Amino acid sequence: MATGKYLVSLGCGCHRVSEKLDFGGGENLKGPWGEVTSPNITSDPSGIGYYDEATFIKALRTGYVGARKLSSIMPFGAFQNLSDDDLKAMYAYLRTVQPVHHRVDNTLPATYCKICKKKHGAGDQN
Repeated sequence: MATGKYLVSLGCGCHRVSEKLDFGGGENLKGPWGEVTSPNITSDPSGIGYYDEATFIKALRTGYVGARKLSSIMPFGAFQNLSDDDLKAMYAYLRTVQPVHHRVDNTLPATYCKICKKKHGAGDQN
């Protein structure tokens, strides 16, 4: 089994924008899916702090968090065939990284964010 740190380093680059925002999101992504900003995947309440292990695994396997569909830029298909143990290791590793307060909400209009110095949904709430 691969370690969570190894697996996360392979697949979470869009969320690792800078040392200051390690896994805190903020990368603007444009393509056929539209325009989105990578969200915060740290355990801070502004990130995925409310995810439990089962929610995390389901999101990576299906592309859904509850009824909310993740953007198609998120390569959840690449995670579908990872073992439960590998996905659990990724979740456990993300719980060890420093929480980052950086709210990103792609359902809201883009506004200036004083933390990442970019515009994204909920930027004005940081």
